[in-house]
Amino acid sequence: MNKFFKEFILWILILLPIVYLITIWQKLPEIVPTHFDMNGEANGWSHKYILIILAVGLGVGLYILMLALPALDPSKNIRKMGNKYYNLRFLLTIFTSILMTYILYTSKGGTFKNPNLILMLIGAFLAILGDFIKTVKPNHFIGIRTPWTMASDHTWKKTHQLGGPIWVVGGIIIAVLPFISPLKSSLTMIMLVIIIIMALVPIVYSYIVYKNEEEEE
Repeated sequence: MNKFFKEFILWILILLPIVYLITIWQKLPEIVPTHFDMNGEANGWSHKYILIILAVGLGVGLYILMLALPALDPSKNIRKMGNKYYNLRFLLTIFTSILMTYILYTSKGGTFKNPNLILMLIGAFLAILGDFIKTVKPNHFIGIRTPWTMASDHTWKKTHQLGGPIWVVGGIIIAVLPFISPLKSSLTMIMLVIIIIMALVPIVYSYIVYKNEEEEE
């Protein structure tokens, strides 16, 4: 697959929510829901023109950012990722495209048709991202960046070997959470606890690995 075709695929995904917004624009009310609680009920509203900013800004902004990162990375390791970096760009683009399209779909009413789909999407994204970062090389933008992973390639490697699987498991749990938690009111708290664990365990582990490495020297 040549480079032009790869970028063309990304732009198709970026344009998907924009084209969808154009097709439903006349059917949208002037004031649309832009924030929802865990039950799918709208609790925040804005003028529908905010959807243009979201649909265009999110997709195009992410594309420009990801295109620029290899040049901005001092380690130059992102450049060396090759197809793996493109796969990450594809993952992020398809995630934002699906999420934005679904948000636009719900804007025609006052509730999410099925808020559980958002949790499933977020969980699946985190799980795939966790599998991706297991072998990512040290860089300044992608991965678990702590003072200790950035100071030691060994600590970076060990931290990502642990953190990747934790993110995979955490993402899967979040994805199936609506089906295993009997109380909708507890979903937010449970998801928050899972995300905190996913963030804190690799951070603490990176500190421990780095200190052990220092003692061995």
